[in-house]
Amino acid sequence: MSIKVRSGPHPKADSWRSKPNLPIFHRILSGLNIFPPHSDEVYKPAPGEKMPVSRDLYQVFSPLPLAFVPFGLLYWYYNYVSAEMPSPLTVWMGLILHTLVFGGITMWYFNALVRKHGYLDAGVGRDTVSYDLVPKVGFEIFGAAILRPAVVVLGCYDPSQPPRLSWWLPVQLFMLTLTEDFTYYWFHRFCHEVDSAWSIHRRHHTTKHPTTMLLGYADDLQEFVDLIGSPIISWFMCPFGFEVTATWIYILVFVQLAGHTGLRMHFGAIMTGPFLRPFGLELVVEDHDLHHRHGWKDSYNYGKQSRFWDTLYGTAGDRVEGFEENLDYNLTH
Repeated sequence: MSIKVRSGPHPKADSWRSKPNLPIFHRILSGLNIFPPHSDEVYKPAPGEKMPVSRDLYQVFSPLPLAFVPFGLLYWYYNYVSAEMPSPLTVWMGLILHTLVFGGITMWYFNALVRKHGYLDAGVGRDTVSYDLVPKVGFEIFGAAILRPAVVVLGCYDPSQPPRLSWWLPVQLFMLTLTEDFTYYWFHRFCHEVDSAWSIHRRHHTTKHPTTMLLGYADDLQEFVDLIGSPIISWFMCPFGFEVTATWIYILVFVQLAGHTGLRMHFGAIMTGPFLRPFGLELVVEDHDLHHRHGWKDSYNYGKQSRFWDTLYGTAGDRVEGFEENLDYNLTH
């Protein structure tokens, strides 16, 4: 079947979904119903309308608790089924399945929030996945679901150790996340400021108003760094156990997806926000959204988990819609 459509990310690029006789992979991806809503399908804020604030407590009622499912299942298995822990292969297969389910539910969740609260920069359409990009985007989704769990299992799963989490988990997650944000900050900034490195990152910036399905849309080297390079380096710097690392990987996906939603809500990064908010260093959705609107050497906000490193090194930008005077703490999900 031949469908002539404009190539690359752009508003309503997924209009091909209504066509008959689509290839099997296109039908599968379309049938998952994870495509973001178009700008004319979501709430339009009135001129001067304040931005709602998402408090940390509300994220407890999001898909976030599902990040603890792998630990919960291993704990149940060890205490009520067998003291002999599952094999690494079994755990890897389980993590792959859970990654796909968790990612899908998270995307449904953010699509619902976008429909209710609208998009940032509301007068501009949001980019979606064109017909020709489906194989690449699909490969990125399934590749992430396979590779990240493989790295976690190979790196820190020990069948001889019972499953356990510490009361220090929030601090452990914060340390791991801030470390990952440091490694990614410098890779990200390097790609923007060094002429020869821009080719690594250029494709990801072909979308100026991204949506969740374009999170992994990038050149091959950046995909590698995003998926496993930066997390591996961070884990070697903060080598926590399997249960902490597996939980962290899922919450990391949640925050990364949030940053590409374009959601018009003061929605913070849960693993760093509670620690950094008192110092004005919390990352919210708008920060990375503003980063995407700029190109090569005209950008800022290189961190993807916090504003700590951007503020420290002088690359933090001002918010356009989510500044303090424009926030409404009385509005909720």
